Amino acid sequence: MEATRVYGDFHRITPEIYEQIKDSIPFDQVEYDGDVLRVDHEGHYLMIDDFIETVSNLLPENGYGHVEFIDQLDWIVTRYTITPGKIEEKIVRVDNVVDAHQREHGL
Repeated sequence: MEATRVYGDFHRITPEIYEQIKDSIPFDQVEYDGDVLRVDHEGHYLMIDDFIETVSNLLPENGYGHVEFIDQLDWIVTRYTITPGKIEEKIVRVDNVVDAHQREHGL
């Protein structure tokens, strides 16, 4: 089993912003369409803190992003919400997500 799965998207990434961040993108898979940057990684542990901080500081007023960092060894999901100058994170144990889903659906 791979140690982590990380994926996310960043919206309102102008070509100028992309030029500033493209060489520091730590993800294996990168897709950029001129406005939205999508990233994905599965494998070894990945350091993303500096990258999402840089993106947060460069986002325009209406920009935003989300990253899901899944630690497949400890079964913890860290959900990042990125807005201009601000990063919020929420940590959820995968077991708690499954339990809540089962309760919600009577399983």
